[in-house]
Amino acid sequence: SSLAMGRLTGKYTAGTLPEGTRRFGQCDPEVMDRVNAELSRIGARYGKTNSQVALNWCIKKGVIPIAGAKTAAQAQENAGATGWLMTDEEMQALDAVSLPGKANFWQGSSD
Repeated sequence: SSLAMGRLTGKYTAGTLPEGTRRFGQCDPEVMDRVNAELSRIGARYGKTNSQVALNWCIKKGVIPIAGAKTAAQAQENAGATGWLMTDEEMQALDAVSLPGKANFWQGSSD
């Protein structure tokens, strides 16, 4: 998913990984924390959540994100990713902490 199975929402941290069947594969929790910290920093500037910033990051990269939503509230939150764009400097900051070139990293692949 565009939100990497919840990894980019701020819901999980190195100290609060999900239980059960959710596979986090090769995802280094410390990298996840660094990315979420940057998403939060950018979000604070725009009044946006980590999820909205992560989806906007995809949009700014020219990708059409298809974010899953279990509730109407999640769908409405996801819609907050549109109507604004982060700066090139903010894009570079996210790219720097997100392991560039490892597109499948966030999906649990070993690539």
